[in-house]
Amino acid sequence: MRFFPLILSFFALTVSGQPEPIDSIDVEVPQEEPVEESKTLAFGYFSYDEVLHSMPAYTKAKGDIETLAKQFQSEADRSEAEFSKRYEAFLEEQHDLAPSILKKRQAELQDMMERNIAFKEESQRLLKEAERDAYAPLKAKINIALAQIGKERNLAFILNTDHDAIPWVDTDMGIDLNAILKLRVR
Repeated sequence: MRFFPLILSFFALTVSGQPEPIDSIDVEVPQEEPVEESKTLAFGYFSYDEVLHSMPAYTKAKGDIETLAKQFQSEADRSEAEFSKRYEAFLEEQHDLAPSILKKRQAELQDMMERNIAFKEESQRLLKEAERDAYAPLKAKINIALAQIGKERNLAFILNTDHDAIPWVDTDMGIDLNAILKLRVR
């Protein structure tokens, strides 16, 4: 019923060519929804490396990894010294060896060199794995503390500032969590 005056007005316009004045039109204007105040996002930031390196357990884990690395290096040095000794002996006597013995010794040296290279590659892989395993509980502890702090302070997100990932942070808008985290993960 509210559009009836509009329809009559349109009909009058098409019949007479002149618009007829409309005194009142019953048109419902939708009310605007009240606009909610936009919530300000709060965020935190920290240096993962700084917090990790401040943990007492990090020092022990790092020491264990360094000990393992020294063991691998010692074994690699021993194997390299043994190879060098055998290679020097081969060079001194190669002119006096029969061709079949010469080929056999060359194959032995080649095999020894390949095993040394494989050992170095495997020791690097094992060292990275040991490092990952040693630091995993420490990183888990940091992540748990981050989640707790984020919830307690109603933070929308927490940024890691390491490796130039965040070149600039407005310290008035964000919360530096380094000190808080260092206390929580001890």
